[in-house]
Amino acid sequence: MTNTLTRSAVAEMVSHLTGVRVVITHDKEQAQDQVDLFAALGAEIYYYPCIEIIPYEDKDLENALREAAAGKYDWLVLNDADTAWVVGDAMRAAGIDPNQIPRRLKVATIGCMTEIYTKEFLGLDASFAPEVYTPEYVAEALRLRPGDRVLLPQSSTTRAGLAKCLRNTGAEVTAVNAYRTAIGKGGDPVPVMLWEGKIDVITFTFPTAVRYFVKRLEFEGGAKAMLDDVCIACIGPLTAAAARDFGFNVTLVPEQHTIEGLVDAVNNYFREE
Repeated sequence: MTNTLTRSAVAEMVSHLTGVRVVITHDKEQAQDQVDLFAALGAEIYYYPCIEIIPYEDKDLENALREAAAGKYDWLVLNDADTAWVVGDAMRAAGIDPNQIPRRLKVATIGCMTEIYTKEFLGLDASFAPEVYTPEYVAEALRLRPGDRVLLPQSSTTRAGLAKCLRNTGAEVTAVNAYRTAIGKGGDPVPVMLWEGKIDVITFTFPTAVRYFVKRLEFEGGAKAMLDDVCIACIGPLTAAAARDFGFNVTLVPEQHTIEGLVDAVNNYFREE
């Protein structure tokens, strides 16, 4: 079976997730696709939001996007899926219609979920979506020319590596702080449930989610050892690497680094179990 599925195919699948207890590490709004697919296969869903995305209240991002819509930039580079989500909200707040974006503005999406979020939240198609995410590779593969104008919205905690590599090509890069992240709150009492052995799966879709999960878990009296017998499912290699760096035994990484691939891989894992 391939590691990819569509919503319409879920109903035709043989579910091995009935009663399987799955923890989602984003809030419901950001994880709705994941929740819908797991629930359709009979899984019990629990929430443990680890990341709170906090857009900046200033208008720097909205103003930059208006300039992009007016034709100022050649490239819009989105470094992660959270940025795509925030940019989509900012476009709506600024009254920017994706259909009115100049065709000369090309969109680059970096990260396994960013292209999907860009299509869903911005209504834009990616012109460049690399499979390798290092700043050096991205800057080279974009084939920027001196004088090309690049808009780079990003988290305030994003390292300067990508902006530096893009500028080294001679491009004019405008880096805008779009949002900051904080440890999430609310959701279900996951530390207690882990202690009681009532969690079967925890999914991670961003490296940042892993880091903030550990912080929140330990702050709330939990310990990483409580996950030793839990299926740790990571959407892609970068997220899996972050989980391993924190000492987790990563159970699975789907071949297709999408929400659909993640759900399919978890379903297959419990078929084999």
